[in-house]
Amino acid sequence: MAVDTSDSPDLKHGRLTLPEVLAQSVANMAPSAAMALLPLLVFAGAGNGTWVSFVIALLALMCIGYCAAQFARRMNSAGSFYVWVSKALRPSFGHAAGWGLILGYLATGMATVYGFAIYGADLLTRLGAPGNNRAILVALFLLDTVLAAGVAFFDIGVSARTALILESLSVTIIVILCVNIWVHNGTVFDTKQLTLTGVKPGGILVGTVLAIFAFVGFESAGSLGVESKNSFRNIPRAILWSCLIVGLFYVVVSYSQIYGFQNVKGGILGSTAPLPDLATDTGIGFFAYLLDIGIVCSMFACTLACINAGSRLIYSMARDGMGHSTIGSVHRVRSTPHIAIAVAAVPMIAVPIVTTIINQAAVNATGWVGTVATFGFMLGYALVGIGAPVFLRRVGAPAMLAWILGMLGAAIMVFVFWANWLPQTIPGNLFPPLTGAYRWLPYIFLGWTAIGIVYYAIWQRRNPAKAAEVGNNYHTPEEEAQPVAAM
Repeated sequence: MAVDTSDSPDLKHGRLTLPEVLAQSVANMAPSAAMALLPLLVFAGAGNGTWVSFVIALLALMCIGYCAAQFARRMNSAGSFYVWVSKALRPSFGHAAGWGLILGYLATGMATVYGFAIYGADLLTRLGAPGNNRAILVALFLLDTVLAAGVAFFDIGVSARTALILESLSVTIIVILCVNIWVHNGTVFDTKQLTLTGVKPGGILVGTVLAIFAFVGFESAGSLGVESKNSFRNIPRAILWSCLIVGLFYVVVSYSQIYGFQNVKGGILGSTAPLPDLATDTGIGFFAYLLDIGIVCSMFACTLACINAGSRLIYSMARDGMGHSTIGSVHRVRSTPHIAIAVAAVPMIAVPIVTTIINQAAVNATGWVGTVATFGFMLGYALVGIGAPVFLRRVGAPAMLAWILGMLGAAIMVFVFWANWLPQTIPGNLFPPLTGAYRWLPYIFLGWTAIGIVYYAIWQRRNPAKAAEVGNNYHTPEEEAQPVAAM
């Protein structure tokens, strides 16, 4: 149903500064949370090439970031990729991009809910309290999700500042740990990693999927375009800066983690909380408590960012008629999309609770939902990479660099998905066979995509006039200087 906006308030315009919109992207990437578990999961495939997986992911996402920035310089919308791809290609492709990103935000939120509980339980255990049981995990799931949804409902400015403060503290603590690892080992050079000892190319590319997961959400500043000051300058900066700065952080920290575990019995695969364990192994055991606290804060910040970005995408699609009218409404006092926030938060808490009740390990489940989230984001990223040069050509702007970077980024997204869907079809036996739940995760993504395609096709046939207007809910640079009432 379409939303009647005649008596419905809209999102507040022009409130957020550059640091606040940058905080949205950084918090959605959750660098501290990503480095808490992802190097462990990437190492399972890439081994001593883990840092290379993160370098490949950084290069691929910078290509996509450049393409996203081209849109952000020329239009802003709470729908971000959904609106951008709709204008560049067709509304059906825009819906596919938005549908993929919704899956990405929801599944990423699930991953951070798991992470909040994993490290919260680890902190409780270190303090001598019971932490490793299902009741405690469920309680921590609820604490993270309900508190994050509450902050998201209260005020987007408070959300952004909270995320920025929490991530800054967490990143500082992890950087100190990395320096301590280098001092403890006597050098920054790890011969095994720098020479890629025992590494297979296929393992690096399989690891790249979860490495890409560390970056997903870097584009989420785009969902705050309407609510940002100087949005046509600040949003592109936030997208590109967050990807580059946090990406370099990932490369350094993943390298340092593997280095720190080289001489530890059982290695990184023998750890369920690598960063706190490294603090103990390198002689600063008291730092384990700070790391647990910092990572828990980072997980919370990412859950909050996923709710913010996911809810605004759901809200934007509902405003276009693809969803119940109430989902496209804004709270009259708080000016936040409160119904969309609830819609985003419910699956983030429901899936972790269900998997815990059926006795699935939280660490394993984090890898599962993280992989599914990555597939969802990769769909949106590939479409933006393809759409950017088409859009630039249409508006008469130089498009050569966008063609090169867009096609390269999209090709990487497609190939990485293929290698993690049907690896046996790629010659040379470069890719290890998928095992366990990972064999089925691509089909969850494909099923979600098929549902979105069928839903949109039915909706478009029933609502041709509304379908023709999809993606038109945006503002241009010319409108930014005008009074809000005229926008």
